[in-house]
Amino acid sequence: MPTDLPLARFTIVEVTDSGVPLCLRLATSLAAKIAADLGADVLKIEPPGGDAVRTLPPLLPAGASALFQFLNTSKRSLVLDLGTERGRAHLVKLLDRADACLFEEPAAIAALARAGKATPIEIAAFPVEMNAAARPVSELAIQALGGLMHMIGEPERKPLKLGGHQASYAAGLTAFTGLTAALAGRDAGQAAPKVRVSLTEVMQWVNWKAASGAAATGVSPGREGRRSEFQIVPCRDGHVAVVYTVTQWPATRALIGDPRLENPKFATRAGRRTHIAELYDIITPWFADKTRAEIQKTAQAKGVPFGPIFTPAELLKAEQYVARGFLAEMTAPDIGKVLIPQLPVQWNGRSFAPRPAPSLGSKELGRKELAA
Repeated sequence: MPTDLPLARFTIVEVTDSGVPLCLRLATSLAAKIAADLGADVLKIEPPGGDAVRTLPPLLPAGASALFQFLNTSKRSLVLDLGTERGRAHLVKLLDRADACLFEEPAAIAALARAGKATPIEIAAFPVEMNAAARPVSELAIQALGGLMHMIGEPERKPLKLGGHQASYAAGLTAFTGLTAALAGRDAGQAAPKVRVSLTEVMQWVNWKAASGAAATGVSPGREGRRSEFQIVPCRDGHVAVVYTVTQWPATRALIGDPRLENPKFATRAGRRTHIAELYDIITPWFADKTRAEIQKTAQAKGVPFGPIFTPAELLKAEQYVARGFLAEMTAPDIGKVLIPQLPVQWNGRSFAPRPAPSLGSKELGRKELAA
């Protein structure tokens, strides 16, 4: 790993214990992955048999987990049985040499993490005030508690879970932010604060419009379907998202070019929402004979942020992804060549090329261990 990356001088221990809910382990792994790809020396502690994510779908052609590869690039691996005194003692020694430790509840791991000199970064399911460490948890339950299940799906049908692992990944990004704040404090010679991130609180923050909407109007915004202000409409080769701000309405009206949009009832946001069905009856035909690329180019020229809807396969060739080198080719001994997302930021004008995820227990000596 190049030593000129921003976190190259830090050593971080990621503890992956057995029996921890999947949503917490994914959050911890993502936070540690970002740190590793930014140059930190990240040692992943796995239970005997390895992190259960190693076998989770989607699977690559060679049988390896694509999810595990994505979440564990640029890390090292060490197997420790934290159910034994020897395993716990080894972990504490590692933590005395590390700058930070990423781990999940339960309390047994927390006690070990806090015994070392590394700054503890804890990822939990619920706020401390709920006193619910033993409560069963899943990402579905976390999304429901955060109010997101009230936002996704058609209003006349049952709510839908967000695709992928968005609660875990949002919490992982939050934990990484706390981690960098702690590392900055240590770097400045300050006492680094202990960090605790709960998925429930992160989801409530992600869904901040629910709280602000309820405070402003007395009603939390929910699934509106065809009554929604912003909708997905069909075009010649797919679909486009119709999105614009209040200040962009005049440009949107001019772009569509239908004189019926000059009616005073559409002049205000409140008026447009009141007459939303009639509004979309007017604007939807404009999209029908145009391609997504034509719509995006024409709209951007007018300052209107209409956006094309891409399939996952189309994203592989999307102009912005290609220009940023977001999908990088990576070669691993056991899986061959794969395309894997890089960090969407650049450092000194270059992207971060991740190293393959480690095989189980493949712990070569790290920088601080070599110096010890």
